[in-house]
Amino acid sequence: MKSSILFIIKAAIVATAVLAISQPDSSGQQRHKLRPVEILDGTTVLLGTPSGNQPTPIESRLGDSGLDFPPDRTVYLYPLGQMTAQGIVENGVAVTEGPVVANGLTGPEKPTGKGFIGNVTDSARVDLYFPERPNGQMVICAPGGGYGGLSIWNEGSYVAKWMNDRGITCAVVKYRLPNGHREVPLQDMQNAFRYCRYHAAEWDVKQIGVIGFSAGGHLATTVETMYSDSLTKPDFAVLIYPVVSFRTDITHMGTHDNLIGKTDAWGERDEYSFEQWYWGQLAHRDLEELYSSERNVTAWTPPTFIAVSTDDRTVPVINSVLFYQALVKHQVPTELHIYPYGGHGWGFSDSAIGIDPSLIRDNLQSCRTEFSRALERWLAGLRADGAPVEEPTPAPADFSIPPSRTVHLYPDGQLADHGIDGITSGPGVSNGATGEEVVDGALRFRNVGDSARFDLYFPEDSGLKDSQGKPLKRNGRMVVVCPGGGYLYSSQRGEGQYVADWFLRQGISVAVVNYRMPCGQPTVPLTDIQNVFRYCRHHAQEWEIRSVGIIGFSAGGHLAATASTLFVDAATRPDFSILIYPVITMDAAYTHRGSRENLIGTAKDKVLIRKYSLENQVKPEVPPTFIALSSDDKTVPPENTISYYNALVECGVTCEMHSFPTGGHGWGFRTERFGKDSIQPYRSDFFASLSRFLRELPE
Repeated sequence: MKSSILFIIKAAIVATAVLAISQPDSSGQQRHKLRPVEILDGTTVLLGTPSGNQPTPIESRLGDSGLDFPPDRTVYLYPLGQMTAQGIVENGVAVTEGPVVANGLTGPEKPTGKGFIGNVTDSARVDLYFPERPNGQMVICAPGGGYGGLSIWNEGSYVAKWMNDRGITCAVVKYRLPNGHREVPLQDMQNAFRYCRYHAAEWDVKQIGVIGFSAGGHLATTVETMYSDSLTKPDFAVLIYPVVSFRTDITHMGTHDNLIGKTDAWGERDEYSFEQWYWGQLAHRDLEELYSSERNVTAWTPPTFIAVSTDDRTVPVINSVLFYQALVKHQVPTELHIYPYGGHGWGFSDSAIGIDPSLIRDNLQSCRTEFSRALERWLAGLRADGAPVEEPTPAPADFSIPPSRTVHLYPDGQLADHGIDGITSGPGVSNGATGEEVVDGALRFRNVGDSARFDLYFPEDSGLKDSQGKPLKRNGRMVVVCPGGGYLYSSQRGEGQYVADWFLRQGISVAVVNYRMPCGQPTVPLTDIQNVFRYCRHHAQEWEIRSVGIIGFSAGGHLAATASTLFVDAATRPDFSILIYPVITMDAAYTHRGSRENLIGTAKDKVLIRKYSLENQVKPEVPPTFIALSSDDKTVPPENTISYYNALVECGVTCEMHSFPTGGHGWGFRTERFGKDSIQPYRSDFFASLSRFLRELPE
């Protein structure tokens, strides 16, 4: 009986917290005097900026540089102030809801410099920006600021300019800050949606989405998961370095504290009665769960685009990863780009807005072009007219480049205890394969034993030309290619030869490995790859090679990750690692069953499972890593990649990850359905990101 009463009381507390999202509390009537443009049944539509707010030096500098982008129209969400129950009324129609709860702040807004404002109260408003040629899309923007201020330029007006330049209507919301009233930011965003839905036909808008940054990203996640009806549900969401979770070990504590209060407020037992202290802790814990948006994702959450940087020290990247995992779990179309650098707050301006006005540096650097292109393509793909799909041609339909040479790893066979004299090690153990190799029309090789080998390709031998029609030259890099095939066969065409073609065109020398399958001997594939590295390192000076990396696909991705984590010395350690839709874990819940059984067998050997679950093997010495996959991969679940990426971040390894909405599994650098496969809209972005990764590798 007692436990049921406790359960009922706790449920009531949670219900109250949930109810508070739509029913909030009191104060403030101060409003800036702006020039009124028109009056519509009590709704004042205004233009201009608040009088008396003198710009700071950095604002002046940015304004003088032409970066300030004023709105076409500004609409107050609560024309009669927070103390009334009325929102916007037009022609006798209540377009929005009243504030219900006030945030308790009074006085004028406070520009804090660096493009921030604070103390938003009655002045909560929507800045509207209309493009010259609207394409039917609109985004409602939630600037960041830790729920303690609003970054109205870098995450506001510059966003609007970017959107307008692409035909997208934009509404930047100067939402009220919570100040102990957690409900008000979401209320303001939902009222902005109501207002824009009401005027959608007039503005020729057919889709309305949300975009948010940092704490505004958290607000955007609440908009897309806590909507109250079809009017307030966004059609899509864009999250830029968002706060997502309120778990205290990973959240941004300023955002957490400003929205729901400090966790340690309930730590001083002597300040409360036992009942207050006990139930206060429970209620606060419930609020932390309620506002951890990864818990609120459902199959009805709208399509979502996420961009963040691995080196974000302000809001840990795990926030974005958790939300991505929840979206994938519920099969919500999602795209995720985690860039290797950028930190936090890079927004939509390539000019840094920092304390020092002389700092004009874009932290996102060369990734900004990729980010801009990916977001533009993603948004266009949501429209009825769709996005134009480029036709990248990384390889001809028929691969005809002969290797510069073919090197057999075990000239005297697997039973001899040596490899290439003085250069490589022996085979270790035999995989038991005898007789002739078996190969099908797609160049999938099976039964590779004594014939384990690799094909070497050098750019100048390929017959390929550069953009000026000159023969290609090697650039000092080499990549070892591990085709996939579930540790059952080696897919030498789609994940071997075509890969070689693309790298050769970048001036990169290539070694495509036809490695032995395990056949009950799990050490065999890694032995072959490490011997390839030994051979290439031995000849590096002769070949003018300064760095040797690795790339792998699917089970070949597992092999590449094994080589990147279980290397035995400097000769066998890759200088960089590229993993494409890789198998990573041997955990039965997420692994690719065929790869697991072909590598370590069907027995549940815990030692082997742990050893070859490579998320357990990551260490700080793992080389810089590039990862690409598709969110809809049903063959190798994205959880494989996520677990490895998280381990890389934890160990401080330079890394990036790109997950595209569609593509499934096995898309390689070219497929038989090339141009018609579901990865096609994203191939150009994939190749652009990979090219940049390779260009920026340390020498």
